[in-house]
Parts: sequence; structure tokens; C-alpha cells
Amino acid sequence: MTRKLIIAVVAVIFMRATADAAYQKSDVNNLRELLVDHFTGNRHHVTNPAGKKAAADFLVATLQSYGLQTLQYTINGENNYKGTNTFAFWPGRNTGTALDRPIMITADLDTDPDHPGRDDNGSGLAAVLEIARLITSQTCVQDNSIFFAVFDFEEPDDGSTTACTPGACGSDEFVRDIVESYIAFSKVDPAMWSGFISVDCMLNYNNSAMSQEIPHEDAFKETPGLTDLYNSVKADNQRGNFLLVVYRSDGDASLHSKFQSHWDKEDNPQYKMLSPVMPYKNITDIVDAEQNPYWQVYEQVIKGDVHSFWKGNEDIPAIFLSDSGYLRHSEKDWFSRGPDDPIELTTDRLQFLKKTTDVITAVIRDMAGTREECRDPVAESPSGFQTGLKLSGELTLGPSIRSTYQLHIKSFTSSGIVMATLSNSSWTVDFKGRYDGDTHLLMLQPELVAMDPMYRPMDCGMTGNLEELSDGVLYSGQLNGDCGLTGEKFAYVTFVLYSGGPGGTSLAVAVILSLASGILVTALAAWCIIKRRRGYKGAETPLLKNEGKPL
Repeated sequence: MTRKLIIAVVAVIFMRATADAAYQKSDVNNLRELLVDHFTGNRHHVTNPAGKKAAADFLVATLQSYGLQTLQYTINGENNYKGTNTFAFWPGRNTGTALDRPIMITADLDTDPDHPGRDDNGSGLAAVLEIARLITSQTCVQDNSIFFAVFDFEEPDDGSTTACTPGACGSDEFVRDIVESYIAFSKVDPAMWSGFISVDCMLNYNNSAMSQEIPHEDAFKETPGLTDLYNSVKADNQRGNFLLVVYRSDGDASLHSKFQSHWDKEDNPQYKMLSPVMPYKNITDIVDAEQNPYWQVYEQVIKGDVHSFWKGNEDIPAIFLSDSGYLRHSEKDWFSRGPDDPIELTTDRLQFLKKTTDVITAVIRDMAGTREECRDPVAESPSGFQTGLKLSGELTLGPSIRSTYQLHIKSFTSSGIVMATLSNSSWTVDFKGRYDGDTHLLMLQPELVAMDPMYRPMDCGMTGNLEELSDGVLYSGQLNGDCGLTGEKFAYVTFVLYSGGPGGTSLAVAVILSLASGILVTALAAWCIIKRRRGYKGAETPLLKNEGKPL
């Protein structure tokens, strides 16, 4: 009897200390509400600037409400028009290190001047927000960074009211300003990224015969990489009952294979997936040169933000998801629809969007290394670690250069999200991050607050162990990167912060010294293994997760 009682007590304790992170799937009612209430109307900088701004502001507010680090910043278009890019990220244990394998989901914000925005690309925006909700519902800290991005000025145009003649201007600027900056900071080999998933029009399911147009048909059926797609569409009497998943055979095959695998596991096999294959890794150069005999066909297939990704850094894997936009018929001809005449929301269309959303979410979880079960961050945190806690101590800024700082914990939620301010008499930075109950690491990064894309908070990370001592909480570790403390872009600043009373800091230092040898040996061993297996150099630190109730 005693043995059974002990086992029962241990089981209860384990259950309380473990976060149940069973995977959720998308809610079709959420998708419907997002489309109807926020992403149906026109979103053009001339014909409906207020509608575009409302959609962009709603995106930011929603992403922030999920606990994501979120940045909205202005981009410059042609003819003095200003656009808005939105970027959010969900850092993992490997964020900021050469071990990171980032995965990103992207959509575009704007519409043509005279068309509605439900399918193009309200469907993509709704999917991004629903995926963000699902990803951040997991308490467990994943291994790799998850990025969310929404770009302005994707639609090509010409004339005096154009903001982006070639199209995809917002994504092009994002690759230059944020992606390349993160590569330089983290030293992640671009070919080792998990990749980009670009979505544009994912709602129009049409199982009617002859509902799918084929552009440049005589050339299309002979185009390398597209003949299988052509034959499949013709064999099914040109029904628009599939999602296009475009990829390059050299560079994107692994990401595409992962997507195909998860698509095949989902229900509703009537919603099909077909894949145009780009047989050239430098397909954007071929299209831009206009010399390949099939360049116009390829251009038709890879229009949009995926062009920026493949051109900006062809080594990063990327796939493009679409229902083919205006090439797929609906109740009305695409070009006859006015800005207040959106595509109908049928059951099939919503379920088609739901399946696509669920597959993207599964791919992101898979490639980010998300765990279904982990230790509860609150149960595992030191008993004194809570909202309002203040820790004081020293940062080592260089040889014999130490400065006193204070870390104020502004909030610690039930899902492990931490907001804090690090400051001294002349320097203050707000941080946001995550406490990992499995590793006992508190991982922080500067909050995304600036409207300037040159502000790169991912280039700084503050990571260390949280320990409970007899009279307080000890937080010790390292600040890495361009944190504004030393003037160096790739600085490494150690810190020891403690919440105890007099003498507490000395005790903290003693504890650090006792742990240092073990940490150093472990780090060196890991570095050697990684270098031997992957040929990489370097390593650093991680971060974040879902909003909960303040404790």
C-alpha cells in the first residue's frame, strides 16, 4: 500500500511539473473570422490606404498578443510612397548561434488597386496569424528560430501611382536588411537554414472542369520541370482542385519533401498538391536575363516574394505555395471583380485553407524541433523568481572593467515569457524572452520596438542559468553580440546578477566559479562534436514562447 501511495504521489508531482503541449490544429472558424473581419477588402496605398493600415496594425497587435517579438517598420517605395513590413520571431534554444536552422512563413499585405483582398492575399495573412497562434500555444521551447514576416509592395505596377514597378519590393528589402544581418551575426550557413515558406493566394479551391488556366500553354507543356504538372492538370480536365508548391530541384528538395510528407498525412485527399519544379538553382537570374526560351513561363510561376528569397540568397531553401491566383476561375472572372466583390467563402475553400495551414504548421514544428512535452517553466523556476524581482550585480565589459547593473523582472507569465529591464545609471534596455524549464536557462533579447529596419535586436542575446540559493535568485551567463555595451559588434560580456541581501553577490561569484569548469568542459565537448560532424565554428544562445497570465 505504501509503495502504491509513493508511486501515486510521484506521478502527481511529475504531472504538475510537466507542461502538456499536445499539438493543436487550426480552427476553421478562426480562419473565417480573420478573412471576413480583417482581410477581405482592398489594401492598396492609393485606393484604400486606411484599409491597408488597419490590416497592418491588426497584424502587429495580434502577433504581439501571442507573445511574439514583433517589429513593424517603414519601407520606401517609388514616387515617395511609404510601405510597412511586419516581422515577428519566436526564438529557440539555438537562436543567435551557428547551430540555428531558422524556418520562416511569409505572406504579402498589399493588393492590386482595384481588386478585393480575400484570396490575394488575405488567405495568406489569415494563415500566418493562425499558424502564429498554434506555434505560440506550445509551452515547450523549440530548438530553432521561427520567423513570421508580412511584406508590403509585393504587387507589381507602373505609372505615377506605383510604389514598386517590379513587385516584391518589401521582401527584397527584408532579405537585405534582416536576413543577411542575422546570417552575419549567427554565422549560420545559409544552406543549413530550414527555409522560407512563401504563401500567396491559398483559398480558391474549384473542382469544376476547365476552371484552371494554363499560361503560355504551347510553351508550358514543353518547359523543363513543368511537363509533369501540365500532364496532371490536363488529365484531370483542368480542375482547380490543387495547391501549387513550387520548388527548385537543387536547394529546396528537402523542404519540399517535408511538406509533401505532411500533406499526405492530412485528411481530405480531395485537396491535392502539385509541384512545379524549377530545374535551375539560379532560376531568378535566368528569368531576369530574359534569354532562356522558357523564361516567360518560369516568370509566370515564380512571381512574388519567393523571387526575392531565391535571388537574395539562393543557398537558403524556399518554397512557394499558391492556388495560382487569377489563373484559377471562381464564380466571376478575376478581372471583373471590384474591390468590394470578394470570392465566396464556401466550405470547400475554407477546408482547403485549413489543410494548407495545418500542413505548414506541422512542417514548422518539425523543422524547428518542437517538443510535445516538457517541464513546466513556472514549476521549475526558482521560488523567488517572479514579477517585480530585482537582481543586482556586475557585467564584465573587458579585462579589469566591471560595471554594476540591475535587472528588473517586469513580468513572468505562466507560459514562461519574461519581460525585463537591464539598466545602470546611464544605460537602459528592455528585454523579452523565455525561461526554459528543461534547461533552467533564461534567454532574453532586446524588445522589438523601433520602426527602423537598421535596428537589429536579433544581433544581441542575454542567456544564463537561473539558480535558487538560500537567500535569493542567481542569474549568471553571457551577453553576446551588438548589445550596445562595449561598442563592439560581436562582443561577449559575462554577468553575475543576484537578488540576495548583503554578501549575496560574493556567494553568487563563488557559485559561478564552482560551476565554470563543468560548463566549460561541456561547451568545448559540444563544440568539438559539432565541428567534427558539421564543419561549423561558433555557438551562442537562444530564447522565447507563449503569453500567459502574469504570476
